[in-house]
Amino acid sequence: MKKIAIFVLCAVAALTIASCRYDEGPYISFRSPETRLVGYWKLSKVVLNGEEMDSTSVLPNNPDNYFAFFSEKMLSVSALDGSLWRESIYGAWDFVEKERKLYIYFTLKNRKYEYTATIKRLTREDLIYEYTDDKGDTWRLSFDSRSSMYY
Repeated sequence: MKKIAIFVLCAVAALTIASCRYDEGPYISFRSPETRLVGYWKLSKVVLNGEEMDSTSVLPNNPDNYFAFFSEKMLSVSALDGSLWRESIYGAWDFVEKERKLYIYFTLKNRKYEYTATIKRLTREDLIYEYTDDKGDTWRLSFDSRSSMYY
């Protein structure tokens, strides 16, 4: 009986330690990072170099745009350009560095976007990641899951 209790305690401890991979949580999850990521996300908050932005000159990094992560490692980005919605023509994503970072690649309006972002938070309802672009600007993008929103 003591062996079973010790085994269960060790398993719970290992699970807890393994699941603490993101700075802002979750601290424990029984779902894999891929299961939490795959789905439709609405870009809700954009912070550029520490300052919250209502709009940016980088088309996909404007609040209210949509990112769709598919289980086949495909990515689709929908961005509002004036009064027209623009769709990415190709996109891909992948986890790197033991699922702590997210590689993003897509083409939108004939421009290629490619970066590796550090995941700060990944739950079924929230996705937050940060990356530094080729100009040295640091972007922090916060997303809300569309599945929890009213449409």
